[in-house]
Amino acid sequence: MHDFKYFFSKNINFSRETSYKLKKYEKILLEYNKKINLISKSTEKHIYNRHFIDCAQVIDFLDNNQNLLDLGTGAGFPGIVLKIVSNDFSKNFNIFLIEKSQKKCVFLNFLKKQLDIDVNVINQRYEDYKIIKKHSIISRAFKNIKETIDLTYKNLKNIENLIMLKGKNHINEINEAKMKYMFHVKKYQSLTSKDSCILKINKINLTTT
Repeated sequence: MHDFKYFFSKNINFSRETSYKLKKYEKILLEYNKKINLISKSTEKHIYNRHFIDCAQVIDFLDNNQNLLDLGTGAGFPGIVLKIVSNDFSKNFNIFLIEKSQKKCVFLNFLKKQLDIDVNVINQRYEDYKIIKKHSIISRAFKNIKETIDLTYKNLKNIENLIMLKGKNHINEINEAKMKYMFHVKKYQSLTSKDSCILKINKINLTTT
């Protein structure tokens, strides 16, 4: 196990409660990873930096009291991590975890109970999910940008931003998506990898050509 006394961006140290929940999260994740494929075996010894910090850094790009829709959340990334650390940043989110795998939803509901956090676990394909209120979408290790916009386009009037954690192929993904869609994109360097970034996408529409 790790000693979770690290400083996050802006020199904020996680509280004792947050550190405790992250430790517990790690323990549960490792146990469940023996049964179902939640994270790569190669990252099991690097959960804190590879997964928790990678997810937590997104909080800098979120407004307080937002509705967040986490697509293909899998192991709870980034939604559950953001919920755990939110109090340390004086923020609160209504988080909806969309996951089509029933086995992973069992894990997410168990995690929710054990960590005593208020998140909504939804066992459904995103294609079938209807957004009624304004949301921002967050995703990590989900589909590429074009495919994600394809899936979200029917709900576009209620989507404020797409916030996506992306790797070194993000430029190709942006160029591919812009062949079909017009959108505004801001790019921020990841804290965990020089080849990775966070993309904030909005003002999405179909191209006129």
